[in-house]
Amino acid sequence: MWKKIGLFLMGLALAGGVSACANPYGIPAGGPHFASGTHAAYSLRAGEKPPLTKSEFDQAKKEGWWGVPISYTVDELE
Repeated sequence: MWKKIGLFLMGLALAGGVSACANPYGIPAGGPHFASGTHAAYSLRAGEKPPLTKSEFDQAKKEGWWGVPISYTVDELE
């Protein structure tokens, strides 16, 4: 019984935490987490600042990728 209550409370805390952190990062409410497959692939690469290709840069502008902004210099584009 107590195990079920504990799991339920942990689930509530997790659900609340996920929904609470969505808006500060500009994730559209009720929408998909990523703008496209390319956006997901870029975002899920290892590291806080994964390499960015010119085609990904162009696609990000076209699709309006959202989330925490990461700045790149022209020299850092692959």
